[in-house]
Amino acid sequence: MDQNQRVRSNITNYDVLRAVKTEIKQSEARIIRRIYTVAILSVATIIFVLMLIITSQTPTTRDYAAEAMKRSFEAERAVKMIDDAAGTHFLEQSKFSQ
Repeated sequence: MDQNQRVRSNITNYDVLRAVKTEIKQSEARIIRRIYTVAILSVATIIFVLMLIITSQTPTTRDYAAEAMKRSFEAERAVKMIDDAAGTHFLEQSKFSQ
């Protein structure tokens, strides 16, 4: 009851009902603000945790990528050695046919 109203000696049910409605509207507004705050903080927390996980996993991912490239080069070198040893030169033929 933030509004200044004249003071009456007799309070009717209508006055009580109006005061209760005002209180309910104010409490709904407070609850909605808290829900919005919690939702925003939840999204921010999820983003922060994901960023933390991604930044902590970057070196591991880099190591996996380096290892995969190393194995790929070794496999390519092995195929070239086998191709040269067999004398088939399939790799050179496939390059020219493309």
